[in-house]
Amino acid sequence: MERERELSRGSGLRVARRPLFGLVAGLGVAALARAQGMNQGKSQGMDPGMNDAPEPFDLDAFLAEAIPLAKDLVGDTSRAGQDRYLHALASLAACLGDVPVPEMRENTNQSSPAKTFIGANECDAPFTVLHWRMEPLARIGLHPHIYGNVVTLCLEGEVRIENYEMVRERDFDAREPFPVRRTNDQVLEKGGLNLVSLEHGYVHGFEAGPAGARGLDITTRIREKRETPSLVVGRALEAERRIFEGRWVR
Repeated sequence: MERERELSRGSGLRVARRPLFGLVAGLGVAALARAQGMNQGKSQGMDPGMNDAPEPFDLDAFLAEAIPLAKDLVGDTSRAGQDRYLHALASLAACLGDVPVPEMRENTNQSSPAKTFIGANECDAPFTVLHWRMEPLARIGLHPHIYGNVVTLCLEGEVRIENYEMVRERDFDAREPFPVRRTNDQVLEKGGLNLVSLEHGYVHGFEAGPAGARGLDITTRIREKRETPSLVVGRALEAERRIFEGRWVR
């Protein structure tokens, strides 16, 4: 029998234990099986690539696992709740193989001559699956996520992602410069993940590598939609703490 737990006291929201625990256990067993298979192959002088390994998810298999999980967890929008949601979704996204490329259109909101194209893999889910493709060295400028958190997955190529957050209380209408902290600077290759919570590291920007990049933004809207500015990062204020001067541009 499935047991339930409350995500937050007084919220009335309950989540079945078994799906999440089963997910963690399943992923753990798959990883263990993969490692044991590789070690056994090495001990026998075999090519590790010849061993059986868990098959990657296709999009349908991902959605079959991710949709009920997302529905269980999406209601807790606290910092901890978003982190739990994003990491659970990311653990499934990490199992994805390739994903069909939908009809794409050029993204006009970018900051480089090289082009970015976006489309959507249609699904009836609490989240949207935005599919993007970036030409070599294309850039998407720094922008905050104000109403939707994100799991970014690289499917092909190489893309650099930076994350920032305001040091003081969030104010997306600020007209004067303010301090921002760079919370992350990473290069994603195939299978790499980046998470954006609305509570921390909520600004991100992309720059494709010399061969371009393709991937997904799995975005879940949890607040009301509103105008989104761009972030311009200026001089270092405290370099050792990765704090810079920032300002919003509309």
